[in-house]
Amino acid sequence: MQTATLTNRLAQPLRDTLKATAARLRTSESEFISELLAREFGQAPYGQQASELIVCVASRPSTPARPDAFRKAIKRTNWRANLSA
Repeated sequence: MQTATLTNRLAQPLRDTLKATAARLRTSESEFISELLAREFGQAPYGQQASELIVCVASRPSTPARPDAFRKAIKRTNWRANLSA
């Protein structure tokens, strides 16, 4: 893919946050900004992006909750956990 250079001025607090965030994510500032822009311009709205992550766990208030019931419900609906099974 062909790339181009973009120069942008940032207030120092914003630049410090960018630098710290990129370091925490173990990526370059350039890659981090590129990913943000790609997400903003190139993909579906956040609601659609997150729709596959939204899970509803039904429970009845009158039923006493078991400590591990929620964890088991999440594992049942988590596609990553089902890949290893």
